[in-house]
Amino acid sequence: MSKNILNKDEQEIFGIIKEYLQKKPIVKIIELVAFIDNRLRFNPNYTKYKIEIIVKSLIKKKIILVGTKLTKHDILRIQIRKDIYNYILKKPGININEIKNEFNLGSNQVLWHLRALNDFEFIRMVKIGNQKALFGFNFDKTHTNAVFHLRNEKIQEIIKLLITSNVPVKPTKISKKLNIHYNTVKKYLIILLKFDLISKVNGNKKKGYNLNKTVYSNLEKFI
Repeated sequence: MSKNILNKDEQEIFGIIKEYLQKKPIVKIIELVAFIDNRLRFNPNYTKYKIEIIVKSLIKKKIILVGTKLTKHDILRIQIRKDIYNYILKKPGININEIKNEFNLGSNQVLWHLRALNDFEFIRMVKIGNQKALFGFNFDKTHTNAVFHLRNEKIQEIIKLLITSNVPVKPTKISKKLNIHYNTVKKYLIILLKFDLISKVNGNKKKGYNLNKTVYSNLEKFI
């Protein structure tokens, strides 16, 4: 069962919480529980303890959060935020600057929308190096780093060169063909080796590289 599907008790408590949130954000769970308990004081099905358990369950499911008047149901009602969310689903591994450029938004606006999406578990923000990569919350975690690096333009150029070659390609040839500094080529080859996207082949005293097409084809759909 999806964590976002509420049972009958959760639905009833959530309905009362939405009334509470029209007036103020959730600051203390104990205050929210007291409000709900007062509303249900004539209902024998709910004790204060049971109400607290249900409230904590809704928080765990990220339906509500302490410190905000928003609920999970509110998050995608803002069209630009919904568009950002769908864009991340379409292009997993993009960074914050790409969102800014695509939607012509300032840093504060983008971060506000991303924090809401992240806090309510619509997306995940993954720190890779000095950047934050953006993924749908349910995106396969085993692929996050590889997909992020595959979005690099120079890495894509190297891969395209390897795809078109019938023989292992040496780093010096890659550097010359693509006009990329040799040390940069080596850096990206190390990354591709780390994710088994390429394999190293020894020959004529120098190492060449082949693309592991099966591995790449499994990730290419995300790029």
